[in-house]
Amino acid sequence: MKLDTPGLSNSAVSLEKLTAAHRCLLAESSAIESMWTSMPVISTGTNFETYYDHILAEAARGRIIPFVVTRLSDGAFAGVSAFLNVSLTHRRLAIGYTWHPPAMRGGVVGPATALGLIERAQSCRIRRIEFLIAEDNAAAIASVERFGAVREGLLRSYIRIADGRWANMAIYALVDAEISAAITLLRDRVRALLIA
Repeated sequence: MKLDTPGLSNSAVSLEKLTAAHRCLLAESSAIESMWTSMPVISTGTNFETYYDHILAEAARGRIIPFVVTRLSDGAFAGVSAFLNVSLTHRRLAIGYTWHPPAMRGGVVGPATALGLIERAQSCRIRRIEFLIAEDNAAAIASVERFGAVREGLLRSYIRIADGRWANMAIYALVDAEISAAITLLRDRVRALLIA
């Protein structure tokens, strides 16, 4: 199995590799409003079209594996996420560029998306999963801490965000047995949220 093998899903969401065909779907969502406060500056400009083209180009080069998330209960667009900085040689990757519509935050979509990506990484023999999160993104930090990611440090003034400010990035990771433990926690959480 490869990281981008089709069929990535669980009981709550499915993740499909992002392509040019998803451009309108994302453009019509509220993701654009959020990108100015979370996406790093890129050399080709800071607008939706250049960001989308950049992601597709990075995917074509194998530097990123972006996904569109669909909520299975109603087929609704449920966000995006990606594998970043993949090194099969060193069996590590990062999970990032994650965004869910505001109405879906705090429910099953977030943990189910994390579960799908972490399970796929483990099935591909990845032994280190990193999360670089802006230090001021308390919700994202709480989310990864909830499933056991360990804080390893802080990269000061690490990236310039599209809105012009410089962001400190907190580094979190799951390593070896921590990955299995996170999967167990996320499966339990997804199951509980689907029952509720």
